[in-house]
Amino acid sequence: MRTNQVKEKLKRGEPALGAWLSLPSVPSARIMARLGFDWLVVDMEHTAHNPVLMADMVATIADAGTSAPIVRVPGNSVEWYKWALDAGAWGIIVPMVNTREEAQQVVGYAKYPPLGSRSIGGAFGPYGFGITNWPDYARMANDEIIVTVQIESSRALENLDDILSVPGIDVAFVGPNDLHAQLGLTPSTEGAEPEFVDALERIKAAAQKHHVVLGIFSNGGVAAAERVRQGFQMISVTTDIGSMIATATQHLRLAKGHG
Repeated sequence: MRTNQVKEKLKRGEPALGAWLSLPSVPSARIMARLGFDWLVVDMEHTAHNPVLMADMVATIADAGTSAPIVRVPGNSVEWYKWALDAGAWGIIVPMVNTREEAQQVVGYAKYPPLGSRSIGGAFGPYGFGITNWPDYARMANDEIIVTVQIESSRALENLDDILSVPGIDVAFVGPNDLHAQLGLTPSTEGAEPEFVDALERIKAAAQKHHVVLGIFSNGGVAAAERVRQGFQMISVTTDIGSMIATATQHLRLAKGHG
């Protein structure tokens, strides 16, 4: 029986460092799953992953045994939860959660009765945790699967207490690009604008109040380390595409003698 080591780290107050997978590619997922990240997100919101490819990527990550496979669903619709969690995802990230009702829906779709309304079915969820019977898996899934809501809008900022006080929410994950845009600022993963910094402090205070882990997307190792110092725990360090571009560009620059 396997436990979710990312959730254990978060409970201990330790940072859990991950990466975003935007490339619809099993070979890419296989490589990223062997680099030592605590978790990897298969992004279905901004990438046209189909459910079959997503399931293959989740299984590939899980089988590597190093990183927890997490899926960001395109929206708050029950079929996406079914496909992701029944494929064996160890966590779910839901974008643009703006109200208490939406947060309650997230928990309801992600958890089995009596904590939620997740439908029982699919063969791969239990095997991801080394379990072969449904009663044990249902209990473990409710405890081990990480439920994450994204805070990335002005409306969510207005409803922070209502959202983060919903039982079953594990992580409040800041979407910095969308949050910048919603605040009338130029989209950025970092940024030091007073409005953005104030929004982060408000989210941080609400997360601490309701004992919810704070997460954020960052742009590289230096920025991620700074977020750790600021109290964020679940931090995306890089993306598959971003790492490819940065490394290839650097090698080309060196080859041309401009390093």
